[in-house]
Amino acid sequence: MPLITQHTAADIPERRRAVNADIFVSEGAICDMLDHAEKGMNENAEVMGLLAGHVYRDDGGYYATVSKAVTSALISDEVSVRFDPDDMVTLFDALDNLDFEYVIVGWYHSHLGIGCFMSETDKSTHKAAFGETGFAMVIDPMKEEMKVFKGSADGTTEASMVVLEDHTQMA
Repeated sequence: MPLITQHTAADIPERRRAVNADIFVSEGAICDMLDHAEKGMNENAEVMGLLAGHVYRDDGGYYATVSKAVTSALISDEVSVRFDPDDMVTLFDALDNLDFEYVIVGWYHSHLGIGCFMSETDKSTHKAAFGETGFAMVIDPMKEEMKVFKGSADGTTEASMVVLEDHTQMA
């Protein structure tokens, strides 16, 4: 899988954020992730997908906007998940069909009944694919929890999130 949001600072546009948060997520993307996580819970399986939006920087560091969440077929059980390598065309088609210019700013995945945190496997996956400029959303539909994490030089740290109505301009 290619490196997705690992940029040099010169690649990331400078834009001042209106509110001091790390990630701004559309209500539609949140609903899609929650619905996906609930469906996975009903099948006793974790889920995952990618977050499409934009990455910016300002005096406070990196931040992102997320307009859409996309996914495809998965190979998963109650404690692990990965994209089905035989169905990557569906994932790429979902990305190709987005109606806006985007970058992949991160990923989401679920935990079932164990809370929202980044496991050692999650941290390793995040560092390899997204580095310091990417975000990870973790959803536990059983506990009705959601947390977001951002990349850092030391791994990942919990981040702050603002959910925006879909008709609201992002950040």
